[in-house]
Parts: sequence; C-alpha cells; structure tokens
Amino acid sequence: MNISRGILIAAAGLAMLVSSCNLKKRAPASSPTEGKLEVYCAESAAPVVTKIAEKFMYLYSKAHITVHAVPTRVAIAKLLNNEVNLVVTSRYFNQGELDAMKKYKIEADSLRVALDGIVVIVNSKNRIVRLNTDQLRNIFSGKTKLWGQIDPNFQGKIILALESPNSGTLELFKDRILGAENFTEAYPCTTMADVYTFVRGTRSAIGLVSSNWLNSGPDLLPGKEPAPRALEIAEVDSAAMKYINPDSYGSYYYPHQAHIYRHYYPLTRPIYFLTRDLDDGPGAGFLTFAASASGQQIFLNNGLVPATMPVRLVQLNDQPL
Repeated sequence: MNISRGILIAAAGLAMLVSSCNLKKRAPASSPTEGKLEVYCAESAAPVVTKIAEKFMYLYSKAHITVHAVPTRVAIAKLLNNEVNLVVTSRYFNQGELDAMKKYKIEADSLRVALDGIVVIVNSKNRIVRLNTDQLRNIFSGKTKLWGQIDPNFQGKIILALESPNSGTLELFKDRILGAENFTEAYPCTTMADVYTFVRGTRSAIGLVSSNWLNSGPDLLPGKEPAPRALEIAEVDSAAMKYINPDSYGSYYYPHQAHIYRHYYPLTRPIYFLTRDLDDGPGAGFLTFAASASGQQIFLNNGLVPATMPVRLVQLNDQPL
C-alpha cells in the first residue's frame, strides 16, 4: 500500500500527489495550497514535522496546518476511525491494525519520508559511552539494576524513563531488543519531552528518544543542566542481522545520519505518512511538500535521513562514515 500510485495535480507551481485508491467523491472545499489541516503526528517526529508545516504555511499563506503530537498508536487509531485522513507515524501498521483494516475493508496508503533512529540517552554525568544490544536488553528488562555492573567507575541504581506504552518507540524497542522480555518498572513519563527532561536532570537515568529529539531538545527544552548524551550502540544478536548492514555487526555506532542511512546503527526506523481517502486539499499539498526537495532538506537539517531524495555522504574528518 504505497502512495506511489496516484495522479499529479498542478497547483500554484506545486506538483501534488493524490492517492487513487478508493477515493470518496467529495466536493473540494479547499486546494492543495489552502485550507485547514489537522495532522496527528508521532511525538518522536513532531519537532521536524512542525517545522515542515511552518515552512509550508510560509510559502502558502492560505494554508493553516496544526500538528498534534501524540503516540503513534493514537495517530493510527484516528486514521482508521476516519477522524483524520493524514497522520505521521514512527512505524508502519502492525499486524493487529492490518487485520482490522482487512476485516472492515479499510484502504490506506503509505509513504516513507525519512529514516530516524531510536536514541539511548543518559545523563551528562554518566561515564558510560557505549552499550551493546545484550546490555540494553538486560537493563530495560530489569536484569541489570546497577550502573556499576557495567562500569565499576560509575555507581548508582539504573532509573529507566519511559513514555506512554502507546509510543511507537517503545513498540519497536520491545520488538527489536526485548523480544519475549517485558520492560521493567520505570519512572513514568507521559511524553518524549518528559523523558528528555527527566534524563537531563537525573544522574542515574536512561531513556529512549528519537534522533529528531536529540537534535531539537536543547532548543525546545532549554535548561540549566547539560543536554543528555546519546550512547553508541552495537548489535550483537545474530538473529537481528536482517535489521542491519552485516558489515556493522558487533561494532559500536553513534546515531549519526550516515550510520542511520547505511543501517549501521542498530535502532534505525522509518517515518511514514499514512493516508486514507486523501482528496485534493491541503493534506495532498503537505504530503507532497514533505516528500519534495525542500521538505526533505528540512528532515536532513533536523537530524533525520531523507527517504525520497538521493543522499550524498560527506566525510568531514579522518574517521570513516
């Protein structure tokens, strides 16, 4: 179910891509560059999607876009309940959602617009700089409870900071890292912003954010304490080879865009625009703008990897990308 199917509509110099899959016949109340649009967006991608919306509205002053940051599962539920016709998510439909779509004959399309990373963050005072996937599994399942079990030079009880269980970040992390294990008791954080703030202020904390939040957090949530640090991660589970570039197995990688692009960083994931019954209103215009060179540049500038445009890797130092 890809948005590659569709028809191109020229409007105000912008090429618009509209799904041709079972569109409802609606009297157009707006155009691709004007009208109101409500976008429900996974919080992990909300900072960059908000910037894309702001740029779109700057270019097309008659467009009014509101971006609501919500857990991925909430965004998808709104789409399937036909409350909205465009959402941005940090994962594709899961099997339960696909089963419901088949049962109720719901048609939806998808467009992958960027690649993101799930980033493991710790407090700036934490001495640990890298963890492998086995260590992550033990920490987040509660088997490893003390930082001293990993590095004797850094002591303290490990405090997990986790957001809503409806988060696509937690869903993917559980599937990729925990498997049959469950998350251990954690400090309850409602949002990814809460996770970022708690880890920044708590010496023994560890949490999960997106590469977008790692990039945007210092500006969106200024504070007296230094920003949290991202850890280097190594994949050491041979059963997970299908998720990474085999050349990266066993090696540690920071969530740089180059490592995410090459699938060297183990916790790489796509960002999707999911749609149903997309008419020729501002939803079509916004989707196409996000996939255009201008929209993809905004993804790039905010720590994500463009998915619809060619990527050129530039080596800035003596270290190989």
